[in-house]
Amino acid sequence: MKSYRILLVDDSIEEIKTMVSIFETFLPDCITYQTNNPIMVLDIAKEVHADLIITDWDMPGMSGLDLIDHLKRDNDTKDIPVIVVTGVMLTADSLNRALGSGAVDYIRKPIEPIELIARTKSALLTKSYYEQIVNHKDQEITESSLFLVKNHEFISRVSKRIEKIKDIIDINPEKAKKELITVRNEIERSGNEDSWYRFNLSFSRVYKEFDRNLITKHPNLTQTDVRLCSFIRLGMSNKEIALVLNQSTDSVKVTKYRLRKKILYESDISFENYLKQF
Repeated sequence: MKSYRILLVDDSIEEIKTMVSIFETFLPDCITYQTNNPIMVLDIAKEVHADLIITDWDMPGMSGLDLIDHLKRDNDTKDIPVIVVTGVMLTADSLNRALGSGAVDYIRKPIEPIELIARTKSALLTKSYYEQIVNHKDQEITESSLFLVKNHEFISRVSKRIEKIKDIIDINPEKAKKELITVRNEIERSGNEDSWYRFNLSFSRVYKEFDRNLITKHPNLTQTDVRLCSFIRLGMSNKEIALVLNQSTDSVKVTKYRLRKKILYESDISFENYLKQF
């Protein structure tokens, strides 16, 4: 398990010692920090970059639920999951209050080691999934922004060229026709490049080491070879690959045959299965 940082908050030093002992026994890779002063939690959580906070409910100066509200109002700590521990507030209504305040879970005292570890793992796993989703969304937004800028620049260039073609279409129709064909080809090429770039970004997220491992094993491969290997790795048909590459199906068949010979020589192994090793 990853070395997570867990902040324990309880006005009882004995309760903190109990939890520390449990974590040292069952989750030794996790780092625990402790405080018996809830007023200090915000500063400590920021300083140690806490991944999880486990707090007592009934504490002098600030209750566990007040502490959660304090954490949620600060941008640096609002996403830290909090588990509430209590030996006093034991009813179902208390559970609802804790969860309604923003706690991700609730543990009754006396603390059972297995329950503490299970609920801690669940909270950390949920946090990990949440961070992955947020990072993925941030990456998608960045990529989309880059595409918007790139497409705007391309459209602007094409528009200027079309304006120039309009000026010569009556004077020199043959030249205008050639210019239009050139513009059409550039649009098709740009579309193919953008499609490949988007595909490659998505493919790389799922199969992060594919390109590197494949080239390490077969250093004579070109980028075009690696691109085709990516399509084959996904099990795409010749027709599907032909549509993506804007080629004929026969051309794709020939290219695949040559690439297979280049990588597998005379082997009888399935090309697709072989590529799944990377």
